[in-house]
Amino acid sequence: MKPMVEIRNLKKYYGKGENLVKAVDHTNLTIERGKFTAIVGRSGSGKSTMLHLMGGLDRPDKGRVFIDGEDIFRLKDEQLAVFRRKK
Repeated sequence: MKPMVEIRNLKKYYGKGENLVKAVDHTNLTIERGKFTAIVGRSGSGKSTMLHLMGGLDRPDKGRVFIDGEDIFRLKDEQLAVFRRKK
């Protein structure tokens, strides 16, 4: 059975130079259907950014997010909005 959520090499950076923030840095995660998963960490560790990427609310700088086997960032913005409503 394919995973419900799969994240491959996900990366999201903000700012540049001295102000560079690596909110999500080359992260991999697999969530199997029917399993309980918690995202925990210190304040500012990238939890909200990762959830926004998993939900298709933000686009990553690099990497892929698969929901039920579909790479959500291959969808156009309008298609992604429909996908979010349905999933």
